[in-house]
Amino acid sequence: MKFVRFMKKGGLIALVLVLALGFDALLASSYWVRDSGFFWLDDFELTQRAHPEEVWDKVIYGSSELTSGYREDISISGYVNMGMDYATVTDLVEILEGGHIELGSELVLALNWGALCDIMDTNPTYEWHRKWYEPYVYFQRDRLAGLVTDSFKALIRAGEPRTRQWLTQTKAYYFGHMDEAELAGRVEKLHELYLAGGLDDFDENLAALNEVFAFCEERGVRVRALWLPENPAAPADEVDLAVREAAREACEAEGVEFYDMTDALDAGCFYDTGHMEYDHGAVVFTEVLDQWLLS
Repeated sequence: MKFVRFMKKGGLIALVLVLALGFDALLASSYWVRDSGFFWLDDFELTQRAHPEEVWDKVIYGSSELTSGYREDISISGYVNMGMDYATVTDLVEILEGGHIELGSELVLALNWGALCDIMDTNPTYEWHRKWYEPYVYFQRDRLAGLVTDSFKALIRAGEPRTRQWLTQTKAYYFGHMDEAELAGRVEKLHELYLAGGLDDFDENLAALNEVFAFCEERGVRVRALWLPENPAAPADEVDLAVREAAREACEAEGVEFYDMTDALDAGCFYDTGHMEYDHGAVVFTEVLDQWLLS
């Protein structure tokens, strides 16, 4: 009798566990968090929402400087703009090896010191940061808790119900230009945060370039690299230059084409040290870049 009761209790627990795991898997595969409009999205999710196709044939990958610089809406080259805040090459390795995207025929790496910086911040909502043993609901706990809280407040009339306000969300673009003092302050701050440690703080991402090259070679994907333009009004950082040359050497050693666009644009095209001004600079950059992308 005790055994039967134990089995009944154990069966109930097992059923609850199976239902919970099933719901978790269903929620993850439905992309409801991404597509509902109830949640702020990270740049990877915004790219996915704009490109729901299973295979991305041609992809250009880079950090936020690429996001604001490459105008996919006016480009004639047909590349998916996979520019993302805090995107690094080591992130890309996780994305590719984890199957978070499927490449078609071409991958272009839009490099700068930020995309190669080992101590760069990251966005914790990027899906490749989810551990294999971590339930999806737990990974999304902050977002889901916010929705539950807002819904409860609306229910007791202590607040407004959450709307689908993020259906029209876009990535961050940059408009206007920093003045001379702002630009100088930006240069100093970036050096203190990310460049003061020298080339040692770029070792992992520079090594990760070879992992990306090997991944593409195994799958017959053409891979190229470019170095993003930099604002000539901002003094060049010696570490930045050293990172660029190290990236060039890594590419050339593997026979990967390296297009150096460091000095391709004038100061009027930039918002700050590297982010291009969306209305003018990004247009010029896209026109110049398209010629190379189509080559």
